[in-house]
Amino acid sequence: MSKSPKSSRTASRPCVDAIQYEKLALSAFRLIERQIAQLNTLSTLATSIYQNPAITPDERARQRTLLGLWVETAEEYRQEVEVDRELYGIIALDPKGVPQMHLTARHATQRSS
Repeated sequence: MSKSPKSSRTASRPCVDAIQYEKLALSAFRLIERQIAQLNTLSTLATSIYQNPAITPDERARQRTLLGLWVETAEEYRQEVEVDRELYGIIALDPKGVPQMHLTARHATQRSS
């Protein structure tokens, strides 16, 4: 099986300098803030559905619509986090000089020479 284009792109990418690294770290912080806000949105939606049980057919239909919205929103957030993972990989792996996208515990604890 051949490597995916994404893997070869990552392996051939040059190392990040200190200024770029600082910008990447700030971007990662902003992404985490966005993810927290998104989780709060999902939590609020789920709480609304849970605390207001559907009794009438109309309420059941509205609740079903809310559940559909919740599932769609969660899927959109999941896709965004998949994209964000590449940034986290750059931040985690570049300082250690690890060319792979998988960081083991051994890599994380080794000191650079």
